[in-house]
Amino acid sequence: MKLLNLSYHQKAKFKSKTIEVFSIIVRLLALYAISFTILYPLIFMAVSALRDRQDLYNPSVIWITRNFTLDNIKYIFEFMNYPSTLTRTLLISFFCGIFQVASCAFVGYGFARYKFKGKNILFILVIFTLIIPIQSYITPLYLNFRNFNIPIISQFINIFIDGKGTLNLINNPAAFWVQSICAMDIRSGLFIFIFRQFFTNMPRELDDAGSIDGCGHFGVYFRIMLPNAVSAMTTVFIFSFVWHWNDFFTTSVLSTNANTLATTLSSLRETIFRAEGPDASDLLLQQVRIQAGALLCILPLIIVFIIMQRYITESVEKTGIVG
Repeated sequence: MKLLNLSYHQKAKFKSKTIEVFSIIVRLLALYAISFTILYPLIFMAVSALRDRQDLYNPSVIWITRNFTLDNIKYIFEFMNYPSTLTRTLLISFFCGIFQVASCAFVGYGFARYKFKGKNILFILVIFTLIIPIQSYITPLYLNFRNFNIPIISQFINIFIDGKGTLNLINNPAAFWVQSICAMDIRSGLFIFIFRQFFTNMPRELDDAGSIDGCGHFGVYFRIMLPNAVSAMTTVFIFSFVWHWNDFFTTSVLSTNANTLATTLSSLRETIFRAEGPDASDLLLQQVRIQAGALLCILPLIIVFIIMQRYITESVEKTGIVG
């Protein structure tokens, strides 16, 4: 009865508040569902990796472990040869990210600021590389790095020392670095597109101001454009670093004897069940050790994200606004 006696404006205000409260509840539920979906695997992984053996067979222990232990972490740390594997993964991921930023920014700038014959066709071909599966050209890629020749230099060396000009880059991080330097590595087409969109939206007046101040084409690029493209470079580096860190297929072909964390983790289940020892037949314990291995593989990425969270958010936001 009180609601019926309210004025029109009071009813509208009451309705507006009801809709607002309902909207907040829906957003909170959606946020909770998304957070649970993202955090559940991480929490389960961490709890399992730190669980003592006696808690494995206790049905009352589900989330809160009663007896914490680092034995599983220590075992898998030695089993995966973690220090050398982590170092190799960092060498590939970090330097590929740096080289890919440099090469893709240069190519993207050329597409954005210059006009030349066949520009649109070449850019379409660059974007087309995003839909070409690497399985279609992995064999020639392997053969190329198995017998890698540097144009002119390799031929010149082979004249004096037969065969010394041809290099074998398999099981060498240089096989990945060369691809990044040439802007033909993982998702390079996407990174070129990001830089192209970024530089396209940069004011043309900056080029004119640089030319008036005596900067040539390279001066404008290095002194004006790149300092203003920090957000785009940060975004591309983060994406490149994570994708190289998680890459399995290319690494398993070009680095057959030098494993990374991704290749080691992919074969961990098979190798750990084949391992000899008193616990070889304990399937539940081996599953827990696999969880510990997965935790060690993603732990560096989590640490990087926590440290660079603010820079990651800012770079993605600025790139989205400009691009």
